[in-house]
Amino acid sequence: MITRTRRSNMCKRHRQKQALGVCFAVLVAGAVATRCAAQAQTRPEIDWARIPGGVAQMGSTAEEIEAAYQEARLRSSLLERYTFELEAPAHEVELTPFDISRYEITNAQYRLFVAATGHAEPLGLNDEPVWGQEGFDGDDHPVVGVSWSDARAFARWVDADLPTEAQWERAARGVERRKFPWGDRTPTPGHANFARRLNHTAPVGSYERGATPEGVHDMGGNVWEWCRDEDDPAYYANSPRLNPLNLPDSAAGADRVIRGGSWDQGVSFMRSALRFKFHPRATHKTIGFRIVRAADAP
Repeated sequence: MITRTRRSNMCKRHRQKQALGVCFAVLVAGAVATRCAAQAQTRPEIDWARIPGGVAQMGSTAEEIEAAYQEARLRSSLLERYTFELEAPAHEVELTPFDISRYEITNAQYRLFVAATGHAEPLGLNDEPVWGQEGFDGDDHPVVGVSWSDARAFARWVDADLPTEAQWERAARGVERRKFPWGDRTPTPGHANFARRLNHTAPVGSYERGATPEGVHDMGGNVWEWCRDEDDPAYYANSPRLNPLNLPDSAAGADRVIRGGSWDQGVSFMRSALRFKFHPRATHKTIGFRIVRAADAP
C-alpha cells in the first residue's frame, strides 16, 4: 500500500511537471510570436518591383565611352576621361531574378528603423543632423546622410540587402542597355531631380516620366544610391558571369560603389552605366539607397 501510494504521488508529480513544461513552452511560444508580430508592425511596407533573371550586358564599349566623354565635355562637365573608362569592358552577366524597391528608402521608413532599433539618426558630411533641415526632412523624401553601413543595417532589418552593382545596373538599364533609366532621351526637368534645380531632394516617385519600364523610380537623379560592392576599377575585367559581387573580407574600409547621380549633379552623372564611389563610413546629403531581396522571398 505504501509503495502504491508513493508511486501514485510520483506519477502525479511527473504529470504536474509535464503540464508545467507544456504551459511554459506555450508561454514562450506566445511571447516569441507576440514579439515577432510587434517587430513586423514596426517594419515599413516596401513596394517591390520584380526584375527578371537572365543574361544582360554591363559596362560600355570603347565607342560608347568616347561618345559619353565627348558629350560631357560639351556640357562643361568636370568628369575626366578616366571616369568613363571605368565602365570598360562591356561584359555579360547572368543574374537570378530579384526584387528591387520601387522607390528609394524614405525618411518615414528610416524613422521606423531608428525608433525600433536605436540606430543613429542621419548626419551630413560634417556630422550635422539632416532631419530638421528644410528640403531634406519630408517623410516622403529619400533618406540621406546615411553611410554604407547604415544603409545595409536597415536593409538587413527588413530581411533584404543593398543591390549589387550588377543588380543596380540591370534594373536601371534593362536588357536593352538604356542610356538612362527611362530610355536614351536626354533628361529634362520632367524626368528627374538633377542639376540643383531644387537644390535639395524631391519626394520619391515625383517624376513619372523618369521611371524604368518595370516602374522603378528615381534611378537617375534625386540621390546617389549605395551598392553593396567594393569599388575596384579592374573588377569588370575579372568579374564572374553569374551573380557578380565584389565584396572581399578585406574590404572593410574600402570605398563602395554609388550609382545614379543626384539633385546636385548634371546630366553626365545620370547615365546608368556610370560608376562612382564614396567611403563606406562617410555620409552626404546627396547619398541615399534602395534595397533588394531574392525573388522567392516571403
